[in-house]
Amino acid sequence: MEGLLEIGGVWLARVYSLYGMVLLILSFTFVNLALLALAIWAIPGRAHGQQSRSYAPAFARRWAWLTLEIAFGLLNPVLYLAILAPALPGLRPEGGWWLTPLAIGAWILLAAFWTLRLLGGALDGRSRGVRAGVQALLLTSLLCVLLYAVKDTWLLVQQGVNSPLRLVANFLRLCPLYLIPVVVLWGYLQSAFRLEAEDWQRLFLLNGRPARVSVGVVAGLALITVLVAAQRRSDSAARAIVSGHRNSIRAAAVNYDVDPRLVASIVYVTHRDQLSPFRGALERLVITVWAQNMRGYFGLRPPERIEVNGTDENPLLNRALDISVGLAQIKPRTAQTASVLAMGLTPDDLPKPAFFSYRDVEPAGEAWIVPAAAGTPDPSPIPFPADRQVVAEALLDASSNLATCALILSLYQRQWEAASKNWSIRARPDILATLYQIGFARSKPHRAPRSNAFGRRVREVYEQPWLSELLAASN
Repeated sequence: MEGLLEIGGVWLARVYSLYGMVLLILSFTFVNLALLALAIWAIPGRAHGQQSRSYAPAFARRWAWLTLEIAFGLLNPVLYLAILAPALPGLRPEGGWWLTPLAIGAWILLAAFWTLRLLGGALDGRSRGVRAGVQALLLTSLLCVLLYAVKDTWLLVQQGVNSPLRLVANFLRLCPLYLIPVVVLWGYLQSAFRLEAEDWQRLFLLNGRPARVSVGVVAGLALITVLVAAQRRSDSAARAIVSGHRNSIRAAAVNYDVDPRLVASIVYVTHRDQLSPFRGALERLVITVWAQNMRGYFGLRPPERIEVNGTDENPLLNRALDISVGLAQIKPRTAQTASVLAMGLTPDDLPKPAFFSYRDVEPAGEAWIVPAAAGTPDPSPIPFPADRQVVAEALLDASSNLATCALILSLYQRQWEAASKNWSIRARPDILATLYQIGFARSKPHRAPRSNAFGRRVREVYEQPWLSELLAASN
């Protein structure tokens, strides 16, 4: 059964990747902005129950509207809530304790809205209580979408895009993803307050069996997506992954002077507790997109003012697609930052690039002491500078991914020992795992470090007898 779920997750990930590529192209070419304008143009007539504001046949208008509503009001929210929000740290501001209740509320509203669209025929439109309940649902859903729009707009501004023109262009590409659902909900909300009872069902029900079947199928796909995304590997499956790569784990640990049990524990925890087969397959496809030179693909010239802005043709896209990937779940930016630190440099020491290469490495912070990174036993498995394609291929390769994991852990060990010999964390797998998860900029050596939940879970696995026995065994 687990094997069938994994295969199903892989194929579903391919379907969503194709859908995501189409959505990306529509956003990049501003087609979604045109769809937003059409939706705004159509709303006044729909709110008054009119269908005469177009030369297109009524059948085509109904299905075009339904397609728009399904894509932007069902598929995109499911992708965002089930896949993107959990996978992309860029969508989660630090200290955002309110994100969990907000996400739970969004799931409830999404399910309630589409339940209304499918089963609203059982409601009595003449009842004031029913109308008030529907109005409250629509208004709350509208406010929820606006909250997400404000949150993500703020995060977009925080990305620090150098060019105001580029920031505006990125905003115009992304705003339809939020504003089209807002426009749709606003139209329904106007209808809920204006229409008489006899017009209620025509606007708030899916008219006809084909429409009901279409939305039912898509809703079923959304439900399957949520279930597949939530599915986690069993203990035996996660142990099999560690066992299948134990030679590479031992080799990486020896090369970078780290404990092989720590590397193995990180692999186990990520695959047992965090990473579903569906998400893993989707990440492999997403990083393939990240590795592409979009300007070169479309035959465009390099960006202007390279000496100021660098050659990253779309930093927003690159940061959005900068997700953890591979056996030990490492981000491309983290891997490249580790390569820089391993050379005894910091990201601030790097000159602006002069070729198409993703060089937007993570800030390391003032706490990084250069000698702590110097003298690493082996060079980084990912050279620097490196083309994005090279970085992607290295992270998708199991051996290079594990070696990068060991390098990152080694850098943390050296940083803390360089700050003070008494602060060594070599014997603290929980602290090393915590740092591995939170990133270089937040690693600030001190005498009393504390682990997070991920670090404690890694230590729990690290101390289990089966892991020592596995890594001690020879083939």
